[in-house]
Amino acid sequence: MEKEERPQKNTSITNEKEITFDETNRADVQDPHHDGPVITLYIDNHFVRMILVDGGSSVNIILLDALKRMNIPESEIVKRFSILIGFSGEIKHTVGEIKLLIYIDGISSIQHFCISDTLSSYNVILGRPWIQNMKVVPSTYNQYVKMSTPRDSKNHR
Repeated sequence: MEKEERPQKNTSITNEKEITFDETNRADVQDPHHDGPVITLYIDNHFVRMILVDGGSSVNIILLDALKRMNIPESEIVKRFSILIGFSGEIKHTVGEIKLLIYIDGISSIQHFCISDTLSSYNVILGRPWIQNMKVVPSTYNQYVKMSTPRDSKNHR
């Protein structure tokens, strides 16, 4: 294809609200840091802290220990085993899968989770499936996520 024949990229205008970040969004951030955003949400009617929002994760992950603390019966776990491969090539086997309701600012969605029986600093890792489904914009610099709701743009830490 010659240079003049390259396909044109089209942009579209939507009715969705603009999501922006500025220095006022960094109120409680301790520098220097290299952490992903860690937030708190309602998952299956439980207040869950230490949720890492990780755009590098292709799946949502919840720890088995977190499910036990939420009193989720083991009968709700689908015994489907998968292999998770980490950035450095380490292999973790899941103990099953589960679908849970996540609630954030008047919007709820059912998300699929792989269940891991391992030690972690986080109770949950929300990966690209949740980020894209909820149209969330995570900011590692500001240490929180923003999303557009029917009412306005919301911040979450």
